[in-house]
Amino acid sequence: MDFYWIGLVLVSALLHPLRDLILKGTAQPMLCYAGVSVVWVVLAGFHAVTTGQDLSLQKEIWPFVATSVLGLSLYYYGTLSALRRGNLSVYYPIIRSSPIAIVVFSWLAMDRSYSWLTIAGIFTVLLGSFMIQKTPGSVLEDQKAFALAIIAMLGSAAYSISDAGAMQFTTPAVYLFYTNISVTVLLLGIQRWESRLNTLSFGEVAQQWMRVPWRIMLAGVSSYLSYFFILRAFQLGAEAAAVSAVRQASIPVSILLAAIILLEPSFLKNIAWASLIMLGILLITLSTL
Repeated sequence: MDFYWIGLVLVSALLHPLRDLILKGTAQPMLCYAGVSVVWVVLAGFHAVTTGQDLSLQKEIWPFVATSVLGLSLYYYGTLSALRRGNLSVYYPIIRSSPIAIVVFSWLAMDRSYSWLTIAGIFTVLLGSFMIQKTPGSVLEDQKAFALAIIAMLGSAAYSISDAGAMQFTTPAVYLFYTNISVTVLLLGIQRWESRLNTLSFGEVAQQWMRVPWRIMLAGVSSYLSYFFILRAFQLGAEAAAVSAVRQASIPVSILLAAIILLEPSFLKNIAWASLIMLGILLITLSTL
């Protein structure tokens, strides 16, 4: 069964960078990501109804939904904002370093102890994260972009821990249906706050979505499948830190795609430091087995 969930997570990792790759450079990225959440709601609702699942949600699941919504919103906002300021191949590896946050949270909040191998892994991830975005003569290439990537990483850790717990009580389709209704509302609220609009009508939102419909649909379908596989792995009993670590296979995929499709520079430098991040995450994973 371990091999089954690992296979699911690896397929998810291959799909995951596609959303950010497809939507990078859009005129209204926050609205585009809200559009992706709408696609998730439609797909999850259709999946639940066609397979005869009950769309009602037990009250004990709502705290998990609330935590996941907050984490997803931070992840989306941090990712979008960081990628507006920098390259996908630089900040995506930092954003995907959530296993380090999961381990630190478990240590601080759950009183778990960790070995020297874990500590070595943490420092390795930190070193790789700093070096992948470092430029000659400066510690941080873009302080704000780096901070936003860290916010996205923390959001990813939060929803990973929450979703792992929720999957012991409900199904992926029902869970994604409710979380993404709330995420859509929050993303539209963030867009309204950022643009300082007094009103944001549905017609205005729909008009923005229709400018890049194929990109939103493709990003929505690929990312839905990616996260559905993750939730299925959690259903099978996979632990959040282990799943998050295996998902780091998406890091070299993102760098390769960014170099080929977006023509981003410094491929060898980025892949080298991203490999160091992956090594650190592997050390953390091995220490928890």
